[in-house]
Order: sequence, then C-alpha cells, then structure tokens
Amino acid sequence: MKNIINKFSVLFIAVLVLFSCTETERPIFDTINGPSIAGFNGGTSSTRITFNPAEDTQSVITVGVSTLSESGRNVQVVVDTTNSTLDPSFYSIDNLSPVIEPGNFTADITITTLAGTALPGASDALVLQLVSVEGAEFGTESISELSIGLDVQCPSVDISALVGSYDVVESTFAGFFGETDFTREVVAGPGANQVTIVDGTYIVEGAEDLILTIDPDTGSIIAVDETKINSTVSFGPNFYVLQPASRVLTCVGIIEVNLDFSANIAGNPHVFNLVKQP
Repeated sequence: MKNIINKFSVLFIAVLVLFSCTETERPIFDTINGPSIAGFNGGTSSTRITFNPAEDTQSVITVGVSTLSESGRNVQVVVDTTNSTLDPSFYSIDNLSPVIEPGNFTADITITTLAGTALPGASDALVLQLVSVEGAEFGTESISELSIGLDVQCPSVDISALVGSYDVVESTFAGFFGETDFTREVVAGPGANQVTIVDGTYIVEGAEDLILTIDPDTGSIIAVDETKINSTVSFGPNFYVLQPASRVLTCVGIIEVNLDFSANIAGNPHVFNLVKQP
C-alpha cells in the first residue's frame, strides 16, 4: 500500500515568506521570477508513517520549491545518523537525491518500512536532513529537518489467529523469580474477544492463566482477569493488573502485555511479551 504523507504544495512556504514589509501592500507571489524557497512539505518538522509487520509499506515524503524552473533541480537529502534512532533494518529509501523536474514544484522520496516480526521501539524516529535544492535557498519558515515516527499497526485484527504456541521474548521479572519456562500456549476464550495464555506469566511463582480481553477493532488489550494470581511471592499473593499500551498484532502473532502487581509489590510495572512460533 502507499501512504502519502504531507504531500501538500510547497507554495504555502512562499506565501509565508514572500510578502512586502508594509501593512498596506498586498502579498507578492511570483512562481517564475520570485525567490526560490525550498523545504520539506507539510509545514511541520515531524510526521508519522505506518509500519505494518505483515507487509512492506510505502510512504512518500515530498521536497519542494516555491518557483518553477525550465531545467531540473538536483535535491540532496541525507539520513541524520546522529539523531535517528530507527534501526536501518526497518526501512529502505528509494532515492535520497531526487530531481525536481522542469516545470514542477516538488520531488518525491519513497520510504518503505520492511515487514517482519521484530518491531521498532515506540519512540524510534528516522531523521532526514534536506541539505540542498539546486537554485534554491531555505527561508525562515522552511523545514529542512524532518523527524519521522512510526505507527505500528496490522491492517486488521483477527483474534482467532492468536491461538498457538509462543516464545516468551520479554519478561521483566523472570530473572528475579528464577523463571525457566519460556514457552506458552494461547487458547481461544473463555469469552468473546478473549484469549487465554495458559500458565500465565511466572510458572515458578504459581501464576494462573492470564485471560486477555481484546478490542476487535484496534487490537488493544482492554482488560485482564484481575482475580487471577500473577505471583505468589513469600509475602503474599499478587494479582494481574493491566497497564496501558497493551496490544496484540494478530497479523504476525505478537502479544504485548504491560502489567503491574497488586497487593504487596504494587507499583512495579512489568512487561510480558510473546511471539508466535512458526
């Protein structure tokens, strides 16, 4: 799929910067002979694109100028490796040196996010620097640095696809409790839009089955069975408490559960993440 990001006309940049210095004069806008102002389009220094774990996803970032030219204009964009936190394994870029063709205001750069079961971090960003546009300059309103974040989402939610065998890929207190069993079975139910992680979080601690209630539209985990035991540490049993940002990605068999303990060790948020076995 192609997700067009911020492909607005760069003309708004010129409207902001090409005006007279007196209040009585009307703005002057000349796409032929006026100053040529360059920048990333969209009027914002940050934007977001989609990361779909199930398939490669294309998004378009646009570079533009405020005037037309009879010849092509070379554009130079670079990845800011100092400020980018998104690992290059998650994306590819078609061409960081596009050409604004004669008679055009813009050139496109296509970013493809690459499918896979590994997921980028929630705060990861790809930072692009617009180094130059031939025959143009940057104005005070130009965007020459663009920070691009990711929205990780499956194209749809299929709760039935979650049933199967899983590997525990992250379990915050596993080492503390001495947990050694890092596989789980996930079964359907017991209710509508629910699945059960058999044996729950910490088997060595006597954890009970972890029942998840899932929003069938978004994949968010909206409830857990808080009557079930999470751990039976020596100073008393604790029960499951759901924390925000818990979700399932049914297209790739990923379950991300953010939890807390109740009772004696409340206030210790922890994660319990599973990836479905092939």
